[in-house]
Amino acid sequence: MEVLTILPDDAIAGSLADVRRQPLRKIRYYLWALWRTWSTGLSVWSRGRRGDVLFIQKVIFPAPIRRLLRCLCAPIVYDFDDAIFTTEVRSGYWLSRLKEARNASGVPAMLALAKLAIVENDYTGDFARRHCDVLTITGPIDTAPYDGLTDSDPTVSDAAGAGTDGSGSDESGQAPAALIDAKQRPLVLGWIGSPSTVTYLDLIAPVLCRLARHYPLRLCVIGADFDLDGVEVECRPWSLDREAADLRACDIGLMPVPDDPWTRGKGGYKLLQYMACGLPVVAHPVGINVQIVTQGDTGFLAADEARWEQCLTQLMNDPALRRRMGNRGRVRIAADYSLESQQPRLLAALQGLREAVAA
Repeated sequence: MEVLTILPDDAIAGSLADVRRQPLRKIRYYLWALWRTWSTGLSVWSRGRRGDVLFIQKVIFPAPIRRLLRCLCAPIVYDFDDAIFTTEVRSGYWLSRLKEARNASGVPAMLALAKLAIVENDYTGDFARRHCDVLTITGPIDTAPYDGLTDSDPTVSDAAGAGTDGSGSDESGQAPAALIDAKQRPLVLGWIGSPSTVTYLDLIAPVLCRLARHYPLRLCVIGADFDLDGVEVECRPWSLDREAADLRACDIGLMPVPDDPWTRGKGGYKLLQYMACGLPVVAHPVGINVQIVTQGDTGFLAADEARWEQCLTQLMNDPALRRRMGNRGRVRIAADYSLESQQPRLLAALQGLREAVAA
């Protein structure tokens, strides 16, 4: 298969701008994005005729461009993540509301052009299926940067700490004393994300404060600034080069999220990263999270504060359980969510579209 890219790799170079609190820069950014959408759409129409399949990722073209694309012979694949079609989670800024309105009408219009939509979960898949066929590929994640973890500790094996309930506890429900190390060294609870989602940590802030009174722990926040009284917080700027190393320095991966139409459409990429690193995870049972996390095997799903505190306490007290869950999570990621496992599915779908046109 030969891939012809419409835009060069550096097409969006210089387009990153922090416009959250700068309305004039936000207006300039949206004007730039509008021009870029039109010019890209014309390039797609002009050069897309050379391909057997046209793959469009997330961009929403205006109606005149869509009419041009409809004339192309090549079948269109539309790939999008997140519930960008929803208007149920409203922004307070008028430009953002205009963008949401455009998405609400533009995403269905783009899907109507497509023979196939590629989505990350069932929630977005159910929406796309109203307009075209759907292929669900969650992630995927390139596991190579996260490799290098070794099971070098012979005292902690996959079977270690397995009590009658598989939780690493003995019959009394208490973790074996030899496995309780949270009193001996700080446990690092890791979170990775953006400034727009770091507020999700507020959902478990009371839990973290209570745990910090009894355990030496540190909250490592990667990609955003966060502060919590009573808890040691380390904030690290996100870097592609350091991302994997920063996550590997953590003991447990956190993914608190509210339950709303936007978060139900998320792809759970944090969980994939944590598990690729061999970290046990604790997450809210929202959207794709319930499919990625195997309850009690690769991590825990916690719906409320009491359950979050219970799960984190159990993991902090039991290094064998952390290791076992982390190992099983890495195996699951490699089997179901890695680039290596998902590339054949995507290739088969594209080849199927090409063959259908040729027939």
